[in-house]
Amino acid sequence: MKKDKEQSSFVNIGSSSLLIVFLVLCLATFAILSLSSAKSDYTLSERLAEHKSQYYEASAKAEAVLDEIDRVLEETASKKMSFSRYKKAITEEFNDTMIGEAAVSCSMQEDELMIAYQIPAGEKQALHVELIVTDYEKHENYYEIQKWQINSTGTWNGDNSLKLMPMGE
Repeated sequence: MKKDKEQSSFVNIGSSSLLIVFLVLCLATFAILSLSSAKSDYTLSERLAEHKSQYYEASAKAEAVLDEIDRVLEETASKKMSFSRYKKAITEEFNDTMIGEAAVSCSMQEDELMIAYQIPAGEKQALHVELIVTDYEKHENYYEIQKWQINSTGTWNGDNSLKLMPMGE
């Protein structure tokens, strides 16, 4: 009878040890996965914060350029000329000029005068702004914002192929 009791206590000690080893391995695996997930979340939040700060810096610069454009449009409108002469004067004023770091250009599109400029927002993006000049006698504002968006300036390389197996070349 004593042999049966000794064997059963030995089996109980071995199974509880195996269970503890398995639990420690599970806890260590979950800890490593949690750490990896936290690291990737932190990296993503840093990249998003950098992207947002670049956008807000570019937006502030674009607002400064817009303020200068608004000032020139107001000065030109104060001369009380016809709308066609007003558009011609604005085209001469803004055609290929620099305001800050933005190259401002004018163009006619479908009988509307467009003023456009870009502000760099990081290495591969730019804030693109397009304004439509309105008739100052008929509208409350001198312009309408047609476009205010971030565009990619870098080139995209779609080749993401991986060489998993060497092929006979």
